[in-house]
Amino acid sequence: LYGEGYITIKQLLSGNNAAVISNSIFAEYSSIPWLIIAFTLVTVFAKSAATLVTLGAGGNGGIFAPSLIMGGLIGFLVAFTANTLGIAHLNTANFIVAGMAASLSAIMHAPLTGIFLIAEITGGYVLMVPLMITSAISYLINRSTNKYSIYTKPLAEKGELLSHEDKDSTVLNMMKLRYLIEKDYQILKTTDTLAAKMPEILLSKRNIFPVLNEDNNLKGIIYVEDILRNSMDKKAALNIFDLIQLSPYSVTPETNVKAVLEIMERENVWVLPVLDTNNRYLGFVSKTAIFNKYRALLSRQADYME
Repeated sequence: LYGEGYITIKQLLSGNNAAVISNSIFAEYSSIPWLIIAFTLVTVFAKSAATLVTLGAGGNGGIFAPSLIMGGLIGFLVAFTANTLGIAHLNTANFIVAGMAASLSAIMHAPLTGIFLIAEITGGYVLMVPLMITSAISYLINRSTNKYSIYTKPLAEKGELLSHEDKDSTVLNMMKLRYLIEKDYQILKTTDTLAAKMPEILLSKRNIFPVLNEDNNLKGIIYVEDILRNSMDKKAALNIFDLIQLSPYSVTPETNVKAVLEIMERENVWVLPVLDTNNRYLGFVSKTAIFNKYRALLSRQADYME
């Protein structure tokens, strides 16, 4: 569990079936086939658990070597068990090599790497067809349940995976919302009156106005159409607070840009307010800003994406 396991695999390939158990407290019982089978089975699960704990705790124990060792042990376990039961007389070394290729192909989602790398390491080019079959089967089974490999899954879960298969998502994942925030909006306070703020409102180039309280927390938004309609009704003393419309959706600077676009499409809105973790107003993000940045990145990455 603590080592890489290459020595054990090498001894198993040379025909030393007791190598799995030779350095354990059960070494004196190495002549008992069923103990070897049980110990190998426990070792496979323990090696897997140890690798998961190490990686999950932030350690760097590697994935490549444990994948090879576990695959080799599983191949040995299948062949040795079949031979012990008398079901068939299998070549243990061949099954170890096939198990290593299958494990590597499934975990890394790289069947060709598994086939040629294992063939090169072991010199088993005569096993090319069995390696191709086992690698293809293991890859297809794992790919049917896990779209991403163990290397790319963390990036995919965080929405940071760059892929040639989905160019739109790739470009959107390259964008950071914090750089798309527009801050040139006329800010209104809940205590302001419509008459006092009318000159600034008329000079604004925006048709939407954020309304904040004394702590810069967003209380809602006001559209210019509502302001003009109420000003024509001669309600000069009307308070800004009376015109507020609540914004049901807001985003943070850390929100994924693709998720922002999905909200905009679902709610049929063109802009969304951006707030920090304390609900303080930072600005707005608009489809226009996202699409402009999208076009710029797509043009810059054209050669890479082809």
